[in-house]
Amino acid sequence: MDNTTTSIKHISVNDGYKFRRIADVMNCCFGKHYKGCQKSFMYVDESQKYTVWFPKMTIKKNGVYKVPANAKGWRNVLSDDGGIIIEEKENDSRSGTADGKGGLPRYTFGYFPKEGYVFLGIFQVDRDRTRKGHWEFRRVAAEADLCRYHGEHGFDMPDAVSLKINEQADSDLITELRNGGLDGFAEDFAYSGKPRKVRAFTMRDGVKIYPRDRQAAANALAKAHFLCEADKDHLSFIRKNSDKPYTEPHHLIPLAFQDRFEVSLDVEENIVSLCSNCHNEIHYGADADKLIEKLFAERCSDLKRAGIDIFLQDVLAMYGYDR
Repeated sequence: MDNTTTSIKHISVNDGYKFRRIADVMNCCFGKHYKGCQKSFMYVDESQKYTVWFPKMTIKKNGVYKVPANAKGWRNVLSDDGGIIIEEKENDSRSGTADGKGGLPRYTFGYFPKEGYVFLGIFQVDRDRTRKGHWEFRRVAAEADLCRYHGEHGFDMPDAVSLKINEQADSDLITELRNGGLDGFAEDFAYSGKPRKVRAFTMRDGVKIYPRDRQAAANALAKAHFLCEADKDHLSFIRKNSDKPYTEPHHLIPLAFQDRFEVSLDVEENIVSLCSNCHNEIHYGADADKLIEKLFAERCSDLKRAGIDIFLQDVLAMYGYDR
């Protein structure tokens, strides 16, 4: 469908949106008000966390790839499954990552002569398969939440790539606790009632990752007496190398949103103890909003004392619930 005026707040490779101009993409998807725009690569906004790419796609005809006349020598080929874009050009002098910013995620809208600009997904450079004159980009997401570019939330929503990578960092913390045991937790741990400074982040595939403190997670589990805070009657098994019931730490305010706060989210006040079933429910359950509301109501005062001041409706929005 040709789309030139509607604000698009969520886009998928299966939606069928087609845009006549680059300006139409930027205006409809990213809340801009451009009359015209000819850049084939740009940052979405001043934060310079994500980029937008408009490659002119090379079409295969009669078994031969033909580079478009207006592609300035660039050959951009999309794999049959849509998961890889290979970009090539003779005498390409670039080195390192394509954008010079560590391979930031790219909202990619490929141009096809008979269709216009079409959303192909979010791509990132594959450093292991890239060399001078030959660049490979892999699709890391087939859809994108664009609400934050239309001012729909009181905070900036991370895209699917950031959420996915942060979820992996959360999983790594659980694995570390599972394999390393619970040595060193405080039996009589009490909340400090004070904000903590944000610790330095690292970059993973172009995404900021803030450290997860294993000690803070263990303290939070101990504070809950290693019971499920959704329902203390939920049964769990005993951990290996420990006499404590198995529960998992969960950051109620996800660390993917750390940039929206001036104080650390990786504090015991923001970490709840959940059995495996409830932890999966809060991520994947149809009625997880009820669980989130319960946990937030019980932690709201503690969060405020830790400097984390937030409304329930914004917490729910972080989990994908519109209120």
